[in-house]
Amino acid sequence: MTTMQYNFKKITTVPTAKDFIDVVLSRTQRQTPTVVHRGYAITRIRQFYMRKVKYTQTSWNEKLSKILEDFPRVDDIHPFYSDLLNVLYDKDHYKLALGQLNTAKNIIDKIAKDYVKLLKYGDSLYRCKQLKRAALGRMCTIMKKHAASLAYLEQVRQHMSRLPSIDPNTRTILVCGYPNVGKSSFMNKVTRADVEVQPYAFTTKSIYVGHTDYKYLRWQVLDTPGILDRPLEERNTIEMQSITAMAHLRAVVLYIVDASEQCGYTIKQQADLFHSIKPLFANKPLVIAVNKVDVRKLEDLKPEDAALIAGMRAAVRGPAALTLGEEEELPCMSTLSEEGVMEVKRVCCDKLLAARVEQKLASRR
Repeated sequence: MTTMQYNFKKITTVPTAKDFIDVVLSRTQRQTPTVVHRGYAITRIRQFYMRKVKYTQTSWNEKLSKILEDFPRVDDIHPFYSDLLNVLYDKDHYKLALGQLNTAKNIIDKIAKDYVKLLKYGDSLYRCKQLKRAALGRMCTIMKKHAASLAYLEQVRQHMSRLPSIDPNTRTILVCGYPNVGKSSFMNKVTRADVEVQPYAFTTKSIYVGHTDYKYLRWQVLDTPGILDRPLEERNTIEMQSITAMAHLRAVVLYIVDASEQCGYTIKQQADLFHSIKPLFANKPLVIAVNKVDVRKLEDLKPEDAALIAGMRAAVRGPAALTLGEEEELPCMSTLSEEGVMEVKRVCCDKLLAARVEQKLASRR
């Protein structure tokens, strides 16, 4: 698949049905002759009104084609973006709205063609004028019927222009875990991003992107909203964005565990979440990092909690993830005092680089 940059900020504004009609009709009024006399030869009168009908049809066609071209086609874009579209706006509704505009464009073309044919046989100025009025009126009625589709697409456009520009093919660190375990704090420490950090769940409501450098390469760090441990169909829109990012991006996944349990979730709950979303990490390098060690050190954990963390590490070394290099210590950090943060970043980056090399070698074999 070719590498493609998605720039949703360039999509043209979708006007409301009323504005759309006003723009097209006033343009026709300005760009075509406006004076016709009863004394003109009938061929000249017919020509005058035919030109108006044709010009209006061309204007509609241009504007609708521009809208249809600018919006991304769900089947042509990277699966990460097509899933994100589905989560945020419902793929079927989106396709339906674009399909309705395409149908409207074709109907307007047909109306113009039919009325130009009728105008060829107009036998008086009055008859020609009425045919022109009927043609333009029918075109406008078609657009009024699609007012809801236009309004919906404009909302989608505004929302898409605020989506972060994520490159699905570049080197990426994907930060995930329960709400409030310190994902955004980690992101703020390693990148130049400024993500809001608050002591309550779901402060991060969408995917944030930051950039950092390691070994003279540019890395993309994604801060995903917290995920709660429950069945997929019960998850809300905020959580589903994290799930789509995990499933489709070729990234190293950094799963942050809060050892202090200040996030409001026990280590057992955090381990359960890890095991429930582990299938999404298949074939992705995976790093588990323990945060907030300034509050509670690993040595101070209860034996059962330490066993749960060991179980998560064992899962990382299992067949689900790529095991690279020698056995490493469990990375620990405190995003408050910045202790160990850069070490966690180094471990993540090295794992992903090794995994990418491994993949390239495997594809050449």
